[in-house]
Amino acid sequence: MTKLLSIITINYNNADGLKKTMDSVRDQSWQEFEHIVIDGNSTDKSLEIIKSYTYKNLNWISEPDTGIYNAMNKGIDRAHGKYLLFLNSGDFLEHKNVLSTVLNFLTLEKSIISGDIIFKKENSQRLRQHPEKMSFSYLIGNAISHPSTFIKQDLFETYGKYDENLKIVSDWAFFLKVLGLNDETYIRLPETITVFDATGISSSEENINLVNKERTQVLKRYFPTIFNNEDDTYIFNKFISNHKRFRYLKIIEEYPFFRKVTTLVLSFFVSIIKLFRFSK
Repeated sequence: MTKLLSIITINYNNADGLKKTMDSVRDQSWQEFEHIVIDGNSTDKSLEIIKSYTYKNLNWISEPDTGIYNAMNKGIDRAHGKYLLFLNSGDFLEHKNVLSTVLNFLTLEKSIISGDIIFKKENSQRLRQHPEKMSFSYLIGNAISHPSTFIKQDLFETYGKYDENLKIVSDWAFFLKVLGLNDETYIRLPETITVFDATGISSSEENINLVNKERTQVLKRYFPTIFNNEDDTYIFNKFISNHKRFRYLKIIEEYPFFRKVTTLVLSFFVSIIKLFRFSK
């Protein structure tokens, strides 16, 4: 039976975090959603936590997986919602009326609906807000907050599920593909949706190098004429960081045709730079 919303929670050996997540879902004033918990065969008390909840439309499995995006894809396969919200263990909805507040936005037929998010560490927190209008340059240089974003399920049918070869940035790659390359619709939801556990894998300082490595892999895949070696990546980074040239990205953002033209121009620019270096 089709639902308006499916909440997908992945978990592995994070019983305390899972309880916070499931408490926030159970306590929502609007309950006409389904909650799918994908547990990776945890060996802590996670299963005891899951089994202690009996609220409406809770479904769960516990079995080994190959990583966070494999677990998320399992959730996608089981979801019946028109929209999906990925609320991982440790993350929680900011207050009990979050879902009732966003209902009207879920009827607008936008592909991506992104709300605000609070990044919470042990002794600090900060609010992150998305732009009113999504831009190509924002998608290149920033990540849409996955746990506060409602995603139309049919996007995964059209563009494919999360790339399981990526360990950390597959959601970033997905948003870049559907919004940056295919102009799917977006709207900013002016509400704080989620409190994010900023101690997870993608937030760890030791994983910054892996994040950068995986992002570079994605950019080489999507923009092969620009990102075909390290020098090209360096040149493009300089291009988007230069304030005077940044205005040209605004044109690229609004007109897909200019993205293709810019790819060719930058490729030519890279060739000239290389020729100049060789001649020296």
